[in-house]
Amino acid sequence: MKKIIAILLSAWLICLCLAACGQTAVSYAPDASGSSTPDGVSSSAEELPDDPYAALDLREPAHVVMYVCATEPNAMAEILGLVNERTKQAVNTTMELYFIPSSERATKYPLVMAGGDTVDLIFTANYCYYKEQVEKGGFKELTEDFLKTYMPVTWATLPDSAWKETYINGKIYMVPRNTASIAPDRGPTINMEIAEKYGYPAEKINSYADFDGYLRAVGDNEAANGMYAFYASSSSTLYQLSLIFKNNLLNNQASDYMYYAQMADPAFEHPFYLHTSDYYKEYCLLMAEYANAGVWPSDAISNTNSIATLFSNRQSATSTDNFFNGINSIANYRSKGIRAELFDIFPEGYRILRDSYIGDGMAIPSFCQNPERAAVLLDYIKTDWDTNMLLAGGVEGRHYFYNEENNTVTAGPESGDYTYLGWNWGIFHADLAWPATDDLRINAINQRIYSEQLKDEEWPYWGFNFDYTPVAAEWAVISALVNEYGTSFNLGLFGDETEKAYGEFVQMLKNGGLDKYIEEWNRQRSEFLASQR
Repeated sequence: MKKIIAILLSAWLICLCLAACGQTAVSYAPDASGSSTPDGVSSSAEELPDDPYAALDLREPAHVVMYVCATEPNAMAEILGLVNERTKQAVNTTMELYFIPSSERATKYPLVMAGGDTVDLIFTANYCYYKEQVEKGGFKELTEDFLKTYMPVTWATLPDSAWKETYINGKIYMVPRNTASIAPDRGPTINMEIAEKYGYPAEKINSYADFDGYLRAVGDNEAANGMYAFYASSSSTLYQLSLIFKNNLLNNQASDYMYYAQMADPAFEHPFYLHTSDYYKEYCLLMAEYANAGVWPSDAISNTNSIATLFSNRQSATSTDNFFNGINSIANYRSKGIRAELFDIFPEGYRILRDSYIGDGMAIPSFCQNPERAAVLLDYIKTDWDTNMLLAGGVEGRHYFYNEENNTVTAGPESGDYTYLGWNWGIFHADLAWPATDDLRINAINQRIYSEQLKDEEWPYWGFNFDYTPVAAEWAVISALVNEYGTSFNLGLFGDETEKAYGEFVQMLKNGGLDKYIEEWNRQRSEFLASQR
């Protein structure tokens, strides 16, 4: 399918011809072959003028400082220079970009948001401090008038449901990415030289039980060579694979900690609090077993390298990658001589939920000095195809090759210096080009998970956002306890005392008002469901 250009932009830059007047934006999901098919049309789409920023006074040049959470590509300075040439001409604005590595996010993100330095745009998500920062007054409220004025193309592109997902107390504080058609799920990427050495060829890794056996078999037996089965850190853990994905748990917002066990509760009628569930207790005990087996080093908590970096450096025999663009990582590993394979170890009957629009996005800090120009820049880089592709993949012909016929991308000769979709998650274009792959394993995984994906109408909680106000004090205690104990449980640091520590943790949650929080959460949930009937 040919790439559909969603919105006409910047007449003085590039005059794009739409197939029909008022053509609406379409988001895409991959089919089994990795090509793209439409999955929805914007409900808020409007016909825009040739120059959507014509009514704005952009005569004064501006400079915007943006922070993202990822590893900086080697060629970023060159690409940013090319991007700034375009943004300068289009909206008289240039951009400065800073990277917070995922392994340092927990420490550096709060420091950046503490103020003192210039920050005009910053990455956020339902798992990356969105609600926490809003509660602290860290993000600017984005009114409908503000968005229509300074982000007209994004406003016309996103469906109403995307904005509703951002609501906190009925207000918007972030700009979600322009597509939610991707799958957020991940699988283990395994160094097959190591796996085969310990009796785990590819055909023997088909379930979590197989993966568990592989981790224990490798353990720290390669430590003399500087390698562990899974070199964990405070930010790179097996939380998703060993708890959420292993048990096919679904929730509405990552920070709510209220989940549904899909296979036991297919109608999603019985929510439960994650950290007092048997699922979480079993997970904590399992992580203690892994730590005792030497799956990661005893000082893993001090590790600041990402799991991808450690896998690439042959310090970890396992990494994790998502399936929608995991081929990029796999290709990069293989170019370094690592026989990497990405596996599907989900339980039988596993069904994915499409990602939330606020699975990635950008916010304007409340202390931003020029929020209007920050919004204009964000609007432009999110929706101008050529500029967005520069940020997504670098220079065509060098870092990637684009196939317009099926809207896919393959790696170029210099892809190692700028991996496609390696960091730009918060600014995905509505017509996201899909990483093409001829990898039979990854194609089979994508075919299965997308063919069995939950339909939107099966998930009743799109747009449900919990209002913490009635239980603000209790939530402060609960979230602090989860943060305090969570890292230790993730890394198995309590060892033989894990069950005792878990019991103390649960009791402290209850003493901190957990029952009141759950009661309020269920009350709001019931009201929301009643309003949807």
